[in-house]
Amino acid sequence: MLASPAMQFYDIRSPDGCWKDVDLNLVAPLFRVFVGNVILKNLVKSKIRDESIIAGGDLSDSLWIKPYTLTMDGHHYKGDRYSFPFLGGKLIDLGKRGDIGVTLAPVIREDLELPNDRELIEKYELTNMWGEDDLCDRLCRYFDCGINRDDLKFEIFPGLWNDREMLRPLTRRLPVPLR
Repeated sequence: MLASPAMQFYDIRSPDGCWKDVDLNLVAPLFRVFVGNVILKNLVKSKIRDESIIAGGDLSDSLWIKPYTLTMDGHHYKGDRYSFPFLGGKLIDLGKRGDIGVTLAPVIREDLELPNDRELIEKYELTNMWGEDDLCDRLCRYFDCGINRDDLKFEIFPGLWNDREMLRPLTRRLPVPLR
């Protein structure tokens, strides 16, 4: 955990669960997402106590994508009441320590759109919370196939990727009918 409730994941794994001589400052980060306390209870197997493990330092940046909703974002939300609940989004800055609330965060860029903002959309994570099954799916797909991305972006930014059918079933990040 970085600054609760953000959790950073790295491009490292242990086949036997034994961890020694790892400096997370030297390991490539995979992604950082918001999680609830239930993650610690249900996903974490044990705490690493070996002193040769060096925790990662500060966040590399503080930018996130806040998805738009019909009720909260008015004219920015490009759908209607029958559309997916989250559609489009804005790039916000939650601060290096993650101590700025999502609703109070300064907006860096409104109305992210394709194709102009593809790089930003692919680079930054959504502010939506993650559950243990979602995280398990994403991590397994990354370590099995090398694909590291949030399937929720298929719906929030339609047209972002064109390989949806090849990846089915998609991760539990999406509701059943959309997987």
